[in-house]
Amino acid sequence: MPAIRPDVTIIHALRADRKGNVLLEGIVGVQKEAVLGAKRSIVTVEEIVDELNPPSPNSVVLPSWAVTAVVAVPGGAFPSYAQGYYPRSNAFYIAWDEIARDRETFQTWIEENIMKAGPEDFAKHAKKAA
Repeated sequence: MPAIRPDVTIIHALRADRKGNVLLEGIVGVQKEAVLGAKRSIVTVEEIVDELNPPSPNSVVLPSWAVTAVVAVPGGAFPSYAQGYYPRSNAFYIAWDEIARDRETFQTWIEENIMKAGPEDFAKHAKKAA
């Protein structure tokens, strides 16, 4: 069985520097492998900074050569968390069960919260943790 090689992988990360290197930290799952395995990658980040300065030995830095595009989308991990930026919204995950159960309710939610949403709608969730 051949390995899966996606055309594009899209992930959300904490920071990218102006050279296109990307910092992952926290519970990163298979984000690194997904980016490295794809033909192209798009990474949304909480912020673009001059220097990454990885804050812990568990940090993962994706090199710029593995990243096709970086886009600043503060709040882009919501309703999940972005370590050091904002917590997971447990209330959202509880509400999601009801939203996802009915197709019409789901489609209405997608239209209002995804299709008609802009970067400012995601940014309201990105209140950086102290």
